[in-house]
Amino acid sequence: MISRLFEPIDIGPVSLDNRVVMTAMHLNYTPTGDVTDRFIDFYRARARGGAGFIIIGGADINDQASGMDFMLSIKDDRNIPGLTRFVQAIHAEGAKCAVQLYMAGAYSFCGMKGLPVMAPSEYTSSFSRARTTAMTLEDIERVQQDFTSATRRAKQAGFDAVEVLASAGYLVCQFLSPQTNRREDEYGGTLENRMRFGLETIRRVRAEAGPEMAVVVRVAGNDFVPNSHTNKESRRFAAAAAEAGADCINVTGGWHESRVPQITMDLPQAGYVYLAGGIKESVDVPVVGCNRINDPFIAEEVLKEGVADLVGVARGLIADPEFVKKAREGRTDELRRCVACNQRCFDHVFQLRPVGCVVNPRAGREAETEYQPAGTPKKILVAGGGPAGCELATVAAERGHKVVLCDKEACIGGQIPWSAAATHKPDFRYITEYYAAMLRKTGVDVRLGVEVTPELVDREKPDVVVVATGAAPFKPPIQEVDAANVYQAWDVLKGNAQTGKDVVVVGGGSVGLETAIFLATKGTISPEQLYFLTLHDAESPDVLRNLMVNGVKKVTVIEMARKMAQDVGPSTRWVLLKELKLRGIQLITEATMKEISEHQVVYTDAAGNDHTLTADSVVLAMGARPENSLAKALENSGVDVRVIGDAAKCGRIGHAVEAGFTLACEL
Repeated sequence: MISRLFEPIDIGPVSLDNRVVMTAMHLNYTPTGDVTDRFIDFYRARARGGAGFIIIGGADINDQASGMDFMLSIKDDRNIPGLTRFVQAIHAEGAKCAVQLYMAGAYSFCGMKGLPVMAPSEYTSSFSRARTTAMTLEDIERVQQDFTSATRRAKQAGFDAVEVLASAGYLVCQFLSPQTNRREDEYGGTLENRMRFGLETIRRVRAEAGPEMAVVVRVAGNDFVPNSHTNKESRRFAAAAAEAGADCINVTGGWHESRVPQITMDLPQAGYVYLAGGIKESVDVPVVGCNRINDPFIAEEVLKEGVADLVGVARGLIADPEFVKKAREGRTDELRRCVACNQRCFDHVFQLRPVGCVVNPRAGREAETEYQPAGTPKKILVAGGGPAGCELATVAAERGHKVVLCDKEACIGGQIPWSAAATHKPDFRYITEYYAAMLRKTGVDVRLGVEVTPELVDREKPDVVVVATGAAPFKPPIQEVDAANVYQAWDVLKGNAQTGKDVVVVGGGSVGLETAIFLATKGTISPEQLYFLTLHDAESPDVLRNLMVNGVKKVTVIEMARKMAQDVGPSTRWVLLKELKLRGIQLITEATMKEISEHQVVYTDAAGNDHTLTADSVVLAMGARPENSLAKALENSGVDVRVIGDAAKCGRIGHAVEAGFTLACEL
């Protein structure tokens, strides 16, 4: 039973209705830095959905803060009216809100505008690649005054709190870390000196905020950067921050250049709340635990265990703005849970595109995607129970249409049931669980193990047939691919192919690389084995690591393009490439498959030279093609036929969900 999540709590002078904090994130909804209707609509939906405390930003406190005009701005008094309009909209829905004060330091791109990139010391940032300018005492005073002025504007706009950003490798972190702070004055050297800039800033913000506003400090519980801070040093800074006036410590993990995943599905759910637990032992103010909390039951467990006093939920609220409301009402089966794919949130941030969501086609488009009951209810026959077909069926049924959904398989989900488990995406099961619940709720007539044929269409006599039959793996026109030792990647991931010891995977896109990892893990120890052996000191760390990453197969991937994983987003690509390297998978680019035989593969390199690889098995991961034979069979039947998802054009899950939603609103 979920109860702790809904208990009220005070952060300094601010009383919250529940313990869910929507943490700050970039959305790219503010192209000029000013609050927009889109920005307000997005957050208003989350406030209406029950989020207790919403933190927006980061918000630029000066021209050098980010160097990018599209970041939310609180650097000028002209920003106050828009911020006031935002606060009023959030308060009208019963939520409290804060703005995060943003100063990137070495992470800023202000150098592109001819402005100096300020940092504690002179160095080249491994994240922004910018060469920094060491801050003078005058610079320090000016930046601290900018924090103070931003706090004044937040107070004038009516915010309940401000958040000082001292995490993720931004300016305060750069002062804290011996990696980036090489100063020899009172702001460098000992930890006490390195904390000075951050603590002075917090004191000044506290003084400006006054007794009615809360001050939150966002910290990195561990930098995950070699020779930088661990949780030990973070505890000391958090304790000092609380003494300096912080009413709440909001704990995340890592810097942007950390080589440890922070937010991808590789991180277990609530994987970094232990960092909040460490800091909670050192402070007497409420602590927020963060990172990969997208399930209210997991959030409840974090609170009940006393690891944190509040939970940070960001992408979970992008995926479902009613995260809190549905959990409070016991409708958790209706939750659209975040699956940590990053494809339309963090990847869009890096691509300078507005944030969306793979599982929620309305995210960031709340106003324009409102839909009404259908004027003329129709009978709709949906062929295919993948994400496109399920999204269309549920939304169309909500609008009042009579919907019959058929799938020839024994379960819904399309490719998800077999691909998610094999490629270590356990959260993807949430997609099928959500659709199963919503198909039931909306009264869709679901028929599994039933293939839609022209004869079935003739019997059912629907007004519309929606073909959402997905895709099939592409098979190149080469005679040798029919050999006994050649398999499609899909068959390997389904467990329908028995590969040998030496495997060559043809195709270096996401499917090929994930299949290579799937094969390379054969013969490695399981997480349960690792836990047992570690707990009992049965093997040395070196032996355990070897058992974790080295399996029984030698796997090679060949790719025609110059780079691997070109279809993988920037926020997850580096993690995928890192794992390929850790597992010893050989990657060969600019290679064209020339010949396949029983025991080898011949490929041609960019220079035209032929090379031979030993290969007991060859796995083809050369893309997919639409499976729309039903649509072609119905071309001359006079039936209104619509084709969506991979059946229309092969793409990612987000494209399928969006296509299903769009058509459901049009019908």
